[in-house]
Amino acid sequence: MTDIRNDVAPEVVGRVENATLAELRDVHIDDVYLQMDWLLKSRPTPIDLYHRWENQNWSTQELDFSEDAQHWRDMEGIFEGFRTELQRTFTLFFLGEQAVTDTLSPMVHAAPDEDSRIFLSTQLVDEARHTVFFSRFFNEVIGVTGGLHEALGLVRDQTVEAYQVIFDGELVDVTEAVRLDPSDYATWVRSITTYHLIVEGMLALTGQKFLLGIVRELGILPGFYSGFTAVARDESRHVNFGVRALLEAHAKDRAMGTVIEDQVMKLLEPACRIVAAPDRRFVVEPEETPPNLRISPYEVRAFSLNSLTKRLRVAGLSEVFLEEVTKRGEAAYDRAWSDYEDIHSVDHPRRFWDRMAPTNA
Repeated sequence: MTDIRNDVAPEVVGRVENATLAELRDVHIDDVYLQMDWLLKSRPTPIDLYHRWENQNWSTQELDFSEDAQHWRDMEGIFEGFRTELQRTFTLFFLGEQAVTDTLSPMVHAAPDEDSRIFLSTQLVDEARHTVFFSRFFNEVIGVTGGLHEALGLVRDQTVEAYQVIFDGELVDVTEAVRLDPSDYATWVRSITTYHLIVEGMLALTGQKFLLGIVRELGILPGFYSGFTAVARDESRHVNFGVRALLEAHAKDRAMGTVIEDQVMKLLEPACRIVAAPDRRFVVEPEETPPNLRISPYEVRAFSLNSLTKRLRVAGLSEVFLEEVTKRGEAAYDRAWSDYEDIHSVDHPRRFWDRMAPTNA
């Protein structure tokens, strides 16, 4: 059993792999994810991924946000609801990039071999670049000025509660534990599970897919689309490094499988709640949304859990465990959706989808 696409056309992979920053403007995010599946199947080594980093480097200074800024101004008024929803999502990614930039370095030092240290050093550069990308975008398009520190301070209170559990809590704690004892391999494996599987392989990939899909459908923010697609391609390298690292850990010592499983189960509920965000009321209801811009919460749930489980499968975890992850993850989403209704005293958007297609429920 596998959820990895086996029919990926070589020309799709080549286009994503070799696209310049300007050419990424015309690359669909789904093609990037096909390339990720191709990489996942081929299991590249850290040095293979390093070579990709050399070939796929890009500069935030090459991006032109002038058209984006005009689009953002044009969305005022009639499209204000969409603008608000987009800005909320931009904010979580901005803060997420800053959080992972600040916490990655102990994992570089504690890596079990030189090849892994070399690759993780490139990832540290990538995460810094992503933070600068969002800083420029917030400054030049959203209008949050005053530099990176000021921008982060202004948007930090917009995080949801579950975000704080993972990004301000577990991610900080586990990487600090790695820093204090870099020789503890099990702790490093926990950090990779947190960072590369949960944060990047589940949360980031899910947000990127649906955010870039909406931006593309609206035909807006070309500078952001190019830059964020480049971010997604960077994440492809990161996530595939993490999967291989966990596969090797599991192969060397079966006890590492338990370490991975325990960490996934510890973070599964808050991860699902970050995506579902029950403490944040939707500004635009599905009934008010054009059909081509509607996003089914069931589709989001399925994509996020599949993103996690197919990588766990490649890492060598059992089908029994993967079925349990899916079962518990679906239940976590159900609880979050019910909490949304309790908190806001309105129907969750899933009710709309239940009425439209009862088989979703």
